[in-house]
Amino acid sequence: MASKSELNLKKLAKTPIPMNFVKKNDAQWNHQQWLDFLAYLKEKGYDPIEEDKVGLLLEEKKVQYLASKAG
Repeated sequence: MASKSELNLKKLAKTPIPMNFVKKNDAQWNHQQWLDFLAYLKEKGYDPIEEDKVGLLLEEKKVQYLASKAG
């Protein structure tokens, strides 16, 4: 059975939130922006969530975003 954290990550992955963050920051962000994003997710009810997996999700979206810009 999936944990609450895993379910939150799956739910988040189905939303435009991660890609919107990547687009807004043009695929580059600093540590403070990362912390602000995590705080935003908690406000939106994505808590608990594994922060390292959120990071991996953002990296996937970053690759997609950069590929779409290059295309």
